[in-house]
Formats: sequence, C-alpha cells, structure tokens
Amino acid sequence: MSGRPSKLTLLRPKWLLLHLVTLAVCAAMIWLGHWQWRAAIRHHGDLRNYAYALQWWAFVGFTVLMWFRIVSDRGRPAGDAAAERPSAAPASRYRGYTQAPSSPAEETDPERRRLNAYLAQLSAADREATE
Repeated sequence: MSGRPSKLTLLRPKWLLLHLVTLAVCAAMIWLGHWQWRAAIRHHGDLRNYAYALQWWAFVGFTVLMWFRIVSDRGRPAGDAAAERPSAAPASRYRGYTQAPSSPAEETDPERRRLNAYLAQLSAADREATE
C-alpha cells in the first residue's frame, strides 16, 4: 500500500457535504454578483456597486481555491507533512540570553540590568525543565 488516500474518500458523506456546500455558496455569490451588477446599471453606473459585484466574484474565486487546497491536501500522502518539517531539536520556550559582543561589559542602565537578569533566570529555568 502506498499510503496515499483513495480518491473514493472524497465521495464519503462528509466530503459530499463539503462539495455541496461549496457549490451552493459559489452559486449564491455568483447570483449576488449579478444582482449587484444590475443594481449598478440601475443606479447609472455607480462605481461602488460595480466594485461590490467584482468583489462577489472574487469571493467565488477564493472559495474555489480553498476547496481545491482542501481536496489536494487530502490527496497528499501522510508522510509528506512530516518530511516538510525540519527534524531539529524542539524549540525552547525562551531564548537564552547572550550578551552581544559589541555591548559594554558593565551595563549602566538599571532597567536593562534588571531585564537581563530576568531573562537569564528564565533561560536557566528553561534549561532545567528540558534536562
């Protein structure tokens, strides 16, 4: 078995419901776009109504694009998602504090000194939690 989902999966009831809802939403938005276009003509070419008509049709394009992405993601083998992610060590919740090489050795600002001490404390606590 290749691990690739069957195309017949897209004919199951929940997928059929998705296809049906997508078609219904697209039909409604196309109808709204035509209605808005006719409203623009009735109002002697009001630019705002023409823009709304084009906006409804853009929504149709976005809906079809998202439907296609959902269906194509379902057809992708399960191993592809894991292969795309880098297999590095898990990221820490906090970044470790390291003093920049260009900064002075002694910090003169008390607020910055307090913040640096706090960040160093968080880094140490995170290192202890991961060990």
